[in-house]
Amino acid sequence: MDIKAFIESFSASLSSLGWYDAREIRTMAAYILKEVAGIESYKIIVSPEQELGQTVSAILQDITAQMAKGRPMQYVLGYEYFCGHKFNVSEGVLIPRPETEEIVRYVIAEAEVNALGGDMRILDLCTGSGCIAWSLAGALPGSHVWGCDISERALDIAKSQKIEDEVAGRVYFFRCDLLAVDALETIARVGKFDIVVSNPPYVCEGERSQMRPNVLDFEPEEALFVPNDEPLLFYERIAELSEGVLKEGGRLYFEVNEKFGAEVASMLGRSCFSGCEVVKDMFGKERMVKAKKIEKNGITVG
Repeated sequence: MDIKAFIESFSASLSSLGWYDAREIRTMAAYILKEVAGIESYKIIVSPEQELGQTVSAILQDITAQMAKGRPMQYVLGYEYFCGHKFNVSEGVLIPRPETEEIVRYVIAEAEVNALGGDMRILDLCTGSGCIAWSLAGALPGSHVWGCDISERALDIAKSQKIEDEVAGRVYFFRCDLLAVDALETIARVGKFDIVVSNPPYVCEGERSQMRPNVLDFEPEEALFVPNDEPLLFYERIAELSEGVLKEGGRLYFEVNEKFGAEVASMLGRSCFSGCEVVKDMFGKERMVKAKKIEKNGITVG
């Protein structure tokens, strides 16, 4: 099989799903060629008749067959890139998304600007693949990061990430059901934190119709959805837990449903937080909320 034959076969197979446009399909094909065969995208144009070899052709055919059944490309490949690192992913964890990279970069920038010490303690709630926890630890030398999740499968994947030994010695994972009555007790055993960050479930059940089957049929529902009548379910619970485990003046960061950024910030302002702010992402959407825990004397730091 040559490059042109793969592109044609891949395009025909994915077009039949009716989920992707031609440009998106071609982009995925180019990405797969580079990842599997090391073929740069320009060769699709200048060398379409380049033979791919029997082994590579077999791999590409298998990838095409799996994706033609709707399985997400990242699960088929077994990984996704996030903040410059390659993370293992499979059914059981959400696929890391570019918008989540933004909250990681934002936390890092604020930590550096506020000169938080090297012994900084960070908690990543609803850690999933661990991409946030690992990325923060890698970018903030000397920090110690804990990630927790309700899913044992997710925790196994988070622990499996192949990160530098120096970073691996500063990242820890544990199980916790944030909605359970003993959640605060479970987290408090680990200690107090300078930063709490979370990308919790925030897609309302009523938004299912707007999502593609490759998400609905393969990515874990428990990491995606909240009831229509409780859109702030996890934000309210995490705020409550953070009141108990954040140090005074500690910072809380959320990725949020763009429809509820202002509501999340308002909710935090009615609690033990100040400086509540909605932050827009690269597309101008309100996708992040930050706040600081009020100190006992009513003053926040930084």
